[in-house]
Amino acid sequence: MRIPARLLGLVCPIALLAVMGCASVSPDKRFPDVQSDVLARANARAVWRQGGPEDRAVDDAIAALLARPLSPEDAVQIALFGNSGLQATFEDLGIAQAEVVTAGQLRNPDIAGFFRFPSSPPSGLNWNIGVDVWLLDAFLVPIRQKLADASEDQTLRLVTQQVLRLAADTRTAYFALQADTAAVQAREELAEVARLALDLSRTQTEAGNADDLTLASEQAAFQQAQLALLQARSAQRVSLERLRGVMGLTDRPVSWSLVAEAPLPTVGEPNEESLIALALESRLDLKAAATEVQRQEYALELTKKWWLSTVQVGVETEKGSDGQYATGPHFSAELPIFNQRQGEIARQEAVIRQARHREASLQGQARTEIRSALNRVATAREIARMYRDDILPLRQRVLAATQDRYNSMFVGVFELLRARSELTDAQTAFARALQDYWTARVELEFAVGTRFPDTPIPESAATAPPATPAPSPSATPSPHQQHQPR
Repeated sequence: MRIPARLLGLVCPIALLAVMGCASVSPDKRFPDVQSDVLARANARAVWRQGGPEDRAVDDAIAALLARPLSPEDAVQIALFGNSGLQATFEDLGIAQAEVVTAGQLRNPDIAGFFRFPSSPPSGLNWNIGVDVWLLDAFLVPIRQKLADASEDQTLRLVTQQVLRLAADTRTAYFALQADTAAVQAREELAEVARLALDLSRTQTEAGNADDLTLASEQAAFQQAQLALLQARSAQRVSLERLRGVMGLTDRPVSWSLVAEAPLPTVGEPNEESLIALALESRLDLKAAATEVQRQEYALELTKKWWLSTVQVGVETEKGSDGQYATGPHFSAELPIFNQRQGEIARQEAVIRQARHREASLQGQARTEIRSALNRVATAREIARMYRDDILPLRQRVLAATQDRYNSMFVGVFELLRARSELTDAQTAFARALQDYWTARVELEFAVGTRFPDTPIPESAATAPPATPAPSPSATPSPHQQHQPR
């Protein structure tokens, strides 16, 4: 079968265009943008683990961080290194990049033909072959490219938002474990105090210096302290597993510890108007919502130009049964008689209006989140300040005064143990107040879209708790002792 030179002259340029249209896909092409944004907003480094030799360096970095007491920043960095769910999210960037490459490519040409066999001689074989190209498809490439680029930008912002969400969840889990560990230590101290009181009550009852009611009351207090200790340890284990999960350490033994104490509250945050303005300018979900509106507008433009994708032109050659060759052009197009895409256009217009309403709703939600979080931060800061500057020093003075009276035999040991228990309760509440403050602070920073500098409130000498002796045999517990998860 001989193909005429005319047909070969059309096929060869098409083949050349096909070779030129081959584009490679680089899944992590936009990942440096994610890394720089995360570094600026969360002060941490994101790593996309793709099974290369770089993964060994990441594992070594995790091991180095776990070898020292973890700070909240260390925990966040380990989560960005090791969380498998985050690594799955990064693959969205590769999907979006693949769509960008696809959008910039022309549609493949069509080739078609037929063979017909005569029923009797002397007629010969009749055949036809033709090549069609989508003539106007090139005019749609810029629109498809804009649509794909907008989708990639949206994906980039949503992926970065997921990284920041993981960082916020990690910090929240960290402060929860820190407070729960402090609560366990306090409950252990209170259980020891209750045991001492029970032992003393038994001794006095046997000596005839106390009645059965006093002994029963101390037994009930001891059982209540043991129950509270059991509940505190259970809460600590739950918090530990949550932190292990977000950091991606569920398959490793817990051989790491947390830093000695939770940081003190900061001086303050910018005012409400400044925070709202900053959020509207920098929040990634708001930028993604705006990009969604733009993306849907590009999709509408592409829908309105649907007819460009139906026009085909080509050339075909036919050999008749008489042996003659016939070569000529060919074209086809859809006739918009019954369906002019009115429904698709109306649907796309509705999608655009919906996207705009969602963007406005998200902006209103951001304002509400910032106002609510700012109120929680301010309240939690004041509570923590009151515990640090007022309640704890007062409880310390009460314990010291009770100790003096006990030494002078004006009060009994039960009053001394009670003062000790009240101080321990206050220290536990202070640890919880710090947790509440930093949790609210993390949520405020996430609502705004970026972190704030941490400037602790200065502690004046006048409000510093005085050093006081503790009743023997156990020492007064501190909410800031270095601890290790159990």
